[in-house]
Amino acid sequence: MRLRIIIAACAVALALVAFIIQAAAQTQPDRIEIVLPSSTATAKAAATIGPTPAPSPKPTPALTPQPTIDPTTWGAKFSDKFTNGDVIQTDSSYRSAHVSVTVNMVHKDNLTYYVTDIYLTDLKYFKTAFGHDSFDNGAQTTLAIAQNNDAIIAINGDYCSYNKGPVLRNGVLYRDQNYKDVLVMYDDGTMETFLSDEFDMAAAQSKGAYQIWTFGPMLLNDGQPMTEFNSSLGKRNPRTAIGYYEPGHYCFVVVDGRQSSYSQGITLTDLSQLFYDLGCKAAFNLDGGQTSEMVYMGQFVNQPYNGGRAVSDIIYLADDQTVPIQ
Repeated sequence: MRLRIIIAACAVALALVAFIIQAAAQTQPDRIEIVLPSSTATAKAAATIGPTPAPSPKPTPALTPQPTIDPTTWGAKFSDKFTNGDVIQTDSSYRSAHVSVTVNMVHKDNLTYYVTDIYLTDLKYFKTAFGHDSFDNGAQTTLAIAQNNDAIIAINGDYCSYNKGPVLRNGVLYRDQNYKDVLVMYDDGTMETFLSDEFDMAAAQSKGAYQIWTFGPMLLNDGQPMTEFNSSLGKRNPRTAIGYYEPGHYCFVVVDGRQSSYSQGITLTDLSQLFYDLGCKAAFNLDGGQTSEMVYMGQFVNQPYNGGRAVSDIIYLADDQTVPIQ
């Protein structure tokens, strides 16, 4: 009897457990699914929450306009020839922000000459001056006129007060009269030579003539060397001449002569060839002989024949930064 009661109790217990398990199974899902938020869902959530404020854009600083340097200006074209403002001076060279001068001496075959290579940022540094500061007031030495005008480098001119040719200096016309070959420097820095019968003053002035020299002769014909000249003084002599490469680039040449143990001088043919070899486009002979002189920073560069002589005018370079020369 007791055994039957126990078996019946066990059966009831088993039935109860089965019922509980079945009830629990009916309340659980078949599987658990994890859903990641899509971009749309994220956007909706963001819209619900509200957008994150974007950082305020920083104002772009205004750019300061930079000056445009015209590459055709002399200062830009020959920029490596000038300094940023300092003056660098040696016994044979001068460099500043505006002027570059280099003096070279050449000695060979009983010939000594001096070539000054010149670069400028502006034509205003290329100047002329008269003795005693007057066209018709007598002559002075190249050295004295150079010192009076604080010249960096100077050469004698064309003896304009005493020859008969046209004279225009620093834009001022002093005399209009044909004589011999003519050299014109225009206000754009270009140079041009003319035979005496080809020169026209009115035409030159209409093109902006800034300086006009005579005496001559011209030494290059369309950039080519010459063997025939409008002069009877073709033999070896001391010479002074000027050469033109391009606007802003020039050269002075002074040849010593009549000194047998030092330098005998140069012929016009050889002087023409010299300027051609230097690469000049135009060249012009100035007064020579005892007059041929070159002065650098208040001192003679060459050895003028018989000590040199007084002249009516010089061609020279000056600079805004030049310390007055004593």
